[in-house]
Amino acid sequence: MSDIKTYTLFLISPRQRFVNYPAHSELAKMFGKRRLMIPLALPTVASLTPDHYQIRIIDEEIESLPGNLKPDIVGITTLAATGKRAFELGDIYMAMGSKVIFGGPYASFMQDEALKHCDSVIAGEAEGKWEQALSDFENGCLKPVYESQSYVPYKAQKPPRWDLVNMNRIFQVAIQVSRGCPFNCDFCLVSKNFGRKMRYRDIENVVEEIKAAPSNYFFFVDDNLTINKKYAKELMRAIIPLKISWGCMCSLDVATDDELLNLMAEAGCFNILVGFESLNPASLDESQKHHNRGGSIYAEAINKIHGAGIHINASFVVGFDNDTLEEFDRIFDFSMQHNLPNVNLHLLNAPPGTETHRKFNEEGRLLSCDPELGVGHFPTLHYMNMSQIAIFDKYMETVAKLYSFDTIRKKGEALLINGAFIRPGGEITALMKARLSWITFKEFVLSRDPDRRKLFLFILKLIRNKQIAIDKGLGFLLSMLGYNRHIKAHQQNMAVYRKVVMDQDKGAWKEK
Repeated sequence: MSDIKTYTLFLISPRQRFVNYPAHSELAKMFGKRRLMIPLALPTVASLTPDHYQIRIIDEEIESLPGNLKPDIVGITTLAATGKRAFELGDIYMAMGSKVIFGGPYASFMQDEALKHCDSVIAGEAEGKWEQALSDFENGCLKPVYESQSYVPYKAQKPPRWDLVNMNRIFQVAIQVSRGCPFNCDFCLVSKNFGRKMRYRDIENVVEEIKAAPSNYFFFVDDNLTINKKYAKELMRAIIPLKISWGCMCSLDVATDDELLNLMAEAGCFNILVGFESLNPASLDESQKHHNRGGSIYAEAINKIHGAGIHINASFVVGFDNDTLEEFDRIFDFSMQHNLPNVNLHLLNAPPGTETHRKFNEEGRLLSCDPELGVGHFPTLHYMNMSQIAIFDKYMETVAKLYSFDTIRKKGEALLINGAFIRPGGEITALMKARLSWITFKEFVLSRDPDRRKLFLFILKLIRNKQIAIDKGLGFLLSMLGYNRHIKAHQQNMAVYRKVVMDQDKGAWKEK
């Protein structure tokens, strides 16, 4: 019999009070799930934990805390949007007598505040520091902060502990093959967290993780999957036989390499999130984002990606000092011109640790609002040319217009007629097909909205003519429906939301 003492460990992702539409929570519900995917941090940290710990992973977005159970130790991952709830949880478990460790970017850059609600903070990457913290916990000498000036090699990773996650409640799993970013955009935390030098996992290690995963649907959480094109091509060739479906983030320059783009499509890529961020060159210069800017080459790059049968999630941010309300109209017109149905529109936020946070703090332009508002659709800064209520109202007006079915139908018809989206995606169960078919029939065929019916009939014709794969056609309809539902829910809460904004509105900074 082993004489090693066992410990109970809860790994928790706190619930987020406000969820913006790019999280695609409505689409997850259509699939019978609670969330599209959970943070990779939880199953990753679980994989680093010794065997004598009894681990329970709890994502509050998909399940409740387990009553009054007292674990020996609790690990809580933090973002700015979940920081308030994380601190509440820390207080709860410390009052029970559990030891509490915070990780994640919010606690990493707000250590003094975090330590009021926990016993210890692991700053930056968890590997090595987590194991040391657990050893110190067992020996009764847990340190307040675990921090390192160097980064882990990141050549090989243990498979995340997906066996500890209720996969019936999430649709896809996250995967990461690299860390670091050579760019240093003011509003981003990636280079602050992981450094500016890229580190890559061995491809064999990645392949083994994919094979062991409990899903055929993935999202590569790397901030630029294709920045090293040689590595990216090798990765694509290695995962083609695995027959998975996946999305990722990368720069528009992926369109300059036909071989890579074709390999991505063949390997199962169906969606790329591209951070355009702004169509205002002055705003890109202001934020130190000197890549992903194209002017006249935007059209060629977008057409190439669409031509490979890959959707673009176009991400934009409004609120830089050179921005006015006209930026919203420019973004809407751009999305119409280039047939971009998926537009992730955000208001500029300043998470702790970013250069944007430092700048706005020094200038006295950080609003004293709850950090959980920093999810993209609430103003959290004192903007140069726009009042808080003006930018909020224009934001809500724009996203409503972006995801009205009049707009969706026009973009969808122009985009999908090219016949490029013919490659089938991952397999889904017969029960899931029946569920999604019923939702599609109810929401589109039985709808009183003529644009919904026209779009459905248009896609049905494409399917019959073998110009689009069935799953790609239905996937487009359901994805757009999910966005539309989420934004309508926002609109129903407008009175509450506007009061939150009005209570902190101080007008445009330049008018002060």
